[in-house]
Amino acid sequence: MEEKNSATIENEIHPNGSTQARSGRRFLVGPLSKAIIFLAVLGAIILSVTLFIYGFLVTLFSVSHSVTHFSADIQSMKHVMAYSIEIIDLFLVAIVFYIIALGFFELFIAKAPLPGWLKIADLDDLKEKLLGLVVIALAVLFLGEALTWVSGTDIAAYGLGTAGTIIAIALYFWTKH
Repeated sequence: MEEKNSATIENEIHPNGSTQARSGRRFLVGPLSKAIIFLAVLGAIILSVTLFIYGFLVTLFSVSHSVTHFSADIQSMKHVMAYSIEIIDLFLVAIVFYIIALGFFELFIAKAPLPGWLKIADLDDLKEKLLGLVVIALAVLFLGEALTWVSGTDIAAYGLGTAGTIIAIALYFWTKH
């Protein structure tokens, strides 16, 4: 069975070259709209690559600093762990931008040879993949904060804010399924 693009399923094609969504809204399809979406794809890829390179350079700096300023005390170890977690969080954000680029390309420009776990059939698929990564990034970010928590700062408020966001995302998933 041939897979259909969500634009084909959701819209009727009219002789004038435009499509009309079932909701009645019109939008242009064709080379111009694909070029505009391609700019978004290119922008997301540039952001992703920039963050990957920056994360790699920060990793090199962190390892170099850890080796040249080695200290075996617990506080130093916690700072190295927290910094490492923040670097991983940076890579997760880079992955989010990469998946956004792939998703936009897959949805609006052409089918791409993606692995099964990354197949994106519609915008809801893209949102679900992104929100899953946001939950992971938030948890990683909170873990980094918890490791470097100092008495006197209000970690509970930060944790409740993070938990509230994760719960809101979980409720979104729950209502969608």
